[in-house]
Amino acid sequence: MRRSLDIRAAAAALALASLLAACGSDDDGGDDAPAAAATETSEAPAEPLRILYSNDDGITNPAIDVLLGRLSALPDVEVTLVAPADQRSGSSDTRSEGVVTYQEGATPAGVSGTAVNGFPADTVVVGLDELDLDPHLVVSGINPGQNIGPFAALSGTVGVGRTAIRRGVPALAVSANLQLDQEQFEFAAELALDWIEENRDALLAGTAQADTVTSINVPACPVSSMGELQETVLAESFPEGADPFASTCDQSNPDPVTDYDALAAGYPSIEQVPADL
Repeated sequence: MRRSLDIRAAAAALALASLLAACGSDDDGGDDAPAAAATETSEAPAEPLRILYSNDDGITNPAIDVLLGRLSALPDVEVTLVAPADQRSGSSDTRSEGVVTYQEGATPAGVSGTAVNGFPADTVVVGLDELDLDPHLVVSGINPGQNIGPFAALSGTVGVGRTAIRRGVPALAVSANLQLDQEQFEFAAELALDWIEENRDALLAGTAQADTVTSINVPACPVSSMGELQETVLAESFPEGADPFASTCDQSNPDPVTDYDALAAGYPSIEQVPADL
C-alpha cells in the first residue's frame, strides 16, 4: 500500500512539474513567438519607372497622346511630358543657342506638360537641367513617318534619343506610318510597352545600355497583315527610285537585314541608332 502511494505521489509531482514548465514557456513567449514574428514581413513599395516623354511634332500634335496615354496607365510608372511648343520635325539633334524658354502646355487630350520653345533635343536639356528630372528612360514619338535608314539622321524624334544617350540616359524612339492610323499607332505603342517591360528591371537598376537609341518603326500595313518584329540594322541608303514608306505587306523577304528591308516587306523593325550619324 505504501509503495502504491509513493508511485501516485511521484506521478503527481511529475505532472505538476510538466504543467509549471508549460506555463513558464507561455509566459516567456515560448518557442512559437519568434516563428510568428518571422512570418510578419513588410514589402517596400516598388520604385516607379521614371520616363521623360517627348516628340518632334509639338505638344499639340494628336499623335503624342497615343503612346503617352498607354505609358501613363502602366503601374509604377511616372511620366513627365516635356515636348516642343511647336512642330519641329526634321530638326535632327539640333539644339538652340543661348537660353531656352518654356512654359506650361497641354496635349489635345488635356495632358499637362512643359512646352519648350526650341528644338526636340532642347526638351531633353530642359528636362534634365532646368526641371531637375532624373529619368530612367527617355521616350520620343510616336512620329507620323518612319525614321529608317538615312532618315534617322534627320529625325527630331530620334534626335531626342541621341541627345539623351549623350547624357547617359537610355532612350527609345517610336515611329509609324505618315498617316495617323489609329490601329497602327496603337500597335506601335504596344511594341514600345513590350520593350519597356522587357527592359524594366535593367532600367530601374541603371544597367540598361545607353550607347545607342533603340528605334522602333512600323510599316504602312494593316496590323493584321504585319509580320513579326524584326531586329535589323540601319539601311545606309534606299534603292534608287524606291518609296521608303511603301510596303508590300506580304513578308516576301523572310530574313530582312536592314530596317528598310523589313518595312518594305511588312515587318515592324527594331534597330540601334548611334549618337553620332
